[in-house]
Amino acid sequence: MQMQTHWVDGHVDLAYIALGGRDILQKCTARQDECISIPDLNKGHVKTIAGTIYTSPEDHILGYKKDDSNDAFLQGKKQLDLYLDLHKQGHIQLLHAKQLVNNSSSLEVLLLMEGADPIRNIDDVSWWYNRGLRIVGLTWSTGTRYAGGNDCTHGLTDEGKALVQTLDAHDMLHDASHLSVQSFEDLVSCTDRVIIASHSNSRNVLQSDSQRNLLDEQAKEIFKRGGVIGLNLCTMFLSKTFSDTSQTATIDDCVEHIFHLCDLAGNRNQIALGSDFDGGFTPKHLPIGLKHPSQLPYLLDRLQEQGFDENELHSFAHGAWERLYENQFSGVQNQPV
Repeated sequence: MQMQTHWVDGHVDLAYIALGGRDILQKCTARQDECISIPDLNKGHVKTIAGTIYTSPEDHILGYKKDDSNDAFLQGKKQLDLYLDLHKQGHIQLLHAKQLVNNSSSLEVLLLMEGADPIRNIDDVSWWYNRGLRIVGLTWSTGTRYAGGNDCTHGLTDEGKALVQTLDAHDMLHDASHLSVQSFEDLVSCTDRVIIASHSNSRNVLQSDSQRNLLDEQAKEIFKRGGVIGLNLCTMFLSKTFSDTSQTATIDDCVEHIFHLCDLAGNRNQIALGSDFDGGFTPKHLPIGLKHPSQLPYLLDRLQEQGFDENELHSFAHGAWERLYENQFSGVQNQPV
């Protein structure tokens, strides 16, 4: 049985994909190489995404000169401008307020910054906030001037700690995906606010030492604060047997991560989807049977077979993110300019 429901995806690099050359207004035709466009998200009944503003100094599309904050700002603004143009043209609906736009026929997008270097200083936070930014991850894997990433050993810098306080003053959500262990510990020490992991899985299930995914203690801290963890669908973050020659994962791998995280949470209401579809990898690196958003119901089928009831299935598909967003963003009505 395939339950029909809408989806909220906690992590999609939509602007990055578009600026990389894809026409995101047309459905994907090379299904081995790509699966994300606005028509493809619509086909999968993905109603809302956290659309990223992603930058890294080493990136071949939106890279910036290391330690050049203005260059990083310009690369981030390119993505913001694309989202604003899509909004003005009616292709998406940018979400800034408490209530999701339930009657919108357009794809709804909540802005998430993945790597905070486009925020040049704490005075920039208001500028970004007034243009719709609501979730901030301090770093990508290689680190920023604010925090060490999962390829680093250091934690938050003094600038990073000041930025955390300013983000709190604007009621922004903190995204812990890509933080080093020390950065995570520093973030927890700097704020008592809600923390999410938009696209991270269980390091315990993977039996891996990589900082890219979450230790049980980190996941518990996120859940204790009322946060949500989004399941990343990239094979290497799902499969214990991933290798360069065996690049597959299964729906059962997804289910194993979900159940482990649910056990840590003590409920089935704080786990959701953070797919990272096409986020620097092709459908080759998606699980067997989940190569396209339209196949997401197969994951719900398996969860139902393993004991999820209807309310828990709806929570995973959309409810967990919707409740969090509505609770966090309390009625702010700022519009993009």
